[in-house]
Amino acid sequence: MIVQALGAWLAVAVAVMPVAVAPAASATPSPGPCTPIPAAKIGFQLATVMGGFMPPGATPLPSPDPARMRAGTANPPMPRSAPAPADFARYLKALRKIGFRRMERFGGTLQLPQEQYARILREAGIVAVSSHGALEPPEWEAELDRARALGQDYVGSWGFGPIGLDSYEKVLATAENLDRLGKTAAARGLRFMVHDHDAALRFRYPYDRNGDGRLELTTAWEIIAARTDPMALRFEVDVHWALKGLGDEDALVRFLIRNRDRIDLLHVKDRTADGAVTDMGRGINNWPRIFAAAGSRIRYYIWEYERPADPLRSAAIAYRYLRCMPAPDVSTPGS
Repeated sequence: MIVQALGAWLAVAVAVMPVAVAPAASATPSPGPCTPIPAAKIGFQLATVMGGFMPPGATPLPSPDPARMRAGTANPPMPRSAPAPADFARYLKALRKIGFRRMERFGGTLQLPQEQYARILREAGIVAVSSHGALEPPEWEAELDRARALGQDYVGSWGFGPIGLDSYEKVLATAENLDRLGKTAAARGLRFMVHDHDAALRFRYPYDRNGDGRLELTTAWEIIAARTDPMALRFEVDVHWALKGLGDEDALVRFLIRNRDRIDLLHVKDRTADGAVTDMGRGINNWPRIFAAAGSRIRYYIWEYERPADPLRSAAIAYRYLRCMPAPDVSTPGS
């Protein structure tokens, strides 16, 4: 990542939020230019760290079904067995020690009794603020119940539901379904959001986006946004998948600016030049530019990294980068 001039960096940081600037020059610098995010807005996706505490073979991260991923209908899988409660508790406490206070749930309650799951989070000082679950019954109803019981702000999914995005007619039906689900969630006191993979931004159809009778190629994501109630449906943009769907960072920035009034959460994960996920601040994404484009209304910045070799080490790198803190001693896992 190219290091920008200090003046440009400050301009971008101030555009996002008026918080403290990066550490003094005498400290060990962050890996790349950064925008300091408030600690209360930083979270982690539980799936990212599950390899550290789930029993062998239980981590619910199989390779997604290619056909469902292409159609935009993939659902998050449920775990096959529960973690040892003590292991789960120790891991959450380690993440809290790093600095994380917020978590995005994955896999229901990991096959643990809900009361026990809630107690482990509470004793670790971690608050579940959102979740990824299936949108089909009966799991949808169960997910609403869990989200309410755990005091979440948001409930949602890592996809757009069971209908699909691979035809214009399916996009319209998906929008109608999501609007209905969102109003159901709102009646329960929850905000409803969906998370994109590349399909939502790769599929494009002629659409009268501006209401002037002129058709233009429009992403499935934006058609759904246009045809749903903003009070019923919000969005979590996964930066990595959005880059894949849109093609490059310039297109992503334009997309974020154009749609920032519907985006409440970001999945933040960095990438290498060949498109692989890597540690935050150590890839090629220009995060100050991306965060500025998303705007100051983002409620949560959720760190995600599929299958990191050492989840606690990567978590420490990510948290410190997002806070513009000195880089951790990565020779010590979980430092």
